[in-house]
Amino acid sequence: MSVFVECMFDHMETDADNKFIDSIAPDVMSCLVRSRFFEKLDDLLCPSDDSGKSSGCRGDYRLAESVLLESGFKLTDLNEVYGVLHSKGGCCDCEILYNVAASSRLKSEYWRSRAEGLENPIRHSKH
Repeated sequence: MSVFVECMFDHMETDADNKFIDSIAPDVMSCLVRSRFFEKLDDLLCPSDDSGKSSGCRGDYRLAESVLLESGFKLTDLNEVYGVLHSKGGCCDCEILYNVAASSRLKSEYWRSRAEGLENPIRHSKH
């Protein structure tokens, strides 16, 4: 059963929901850092070996889901993890690395491309 979504948290707008997400965010972020979630996601979207075999972002949490499950997170915890990521600007796999991760190769590559006047190296794919 897959849980990945295309920014499904637009419905989580009540004050109670926001307060709950805010209250668990520090612990969720600690768990993500401890599991090396951001590094593993970065390895998929922007491999360090320059093999050119990066997984494309599809505008959802498809890659994040696979990393989380492989890292031992429970399927029942994913909606809360996604709520925290979304609250920090991570509405999809690539935005997690652009907006939530403290640093990533993907973010560095983006800014390097911008400085050189090139296009964004990551685009959402449809397949």
